Amino acid sequence: MSGGAGHGSYIAARVLFPFSMLLTRLEGEIGPVAMCAALLQFPLYGALVGRAVALKIDRVVLFAAAAHLVAALACFTGLLPDFS
Repeated sequence: MSGGAGHGSYIAARVLFPFSMLLTRLEGEIGPVAMCAALLQFPLYGALVGRAVALKIDRVVLFAAAAHLVAALACFTGLLPDFS
């Protein structure tokens, strides 16, 4: 559906990996730094949620979710190139 690599679009990547996609503003492409950030994003989210549940701190998870949402919305404001 959203393959990228010249075939499709990067809509799913912008929604699921907004921080990595925003890093392309610095690198000019989806480079190694953006790929590492993408690979670490969901394990870090899992560790954050696990720690928040253990300590019963809901604000941390809400802050992370809000940061992800803001970054995802920023990806659709025209800041990013189309890579096609």
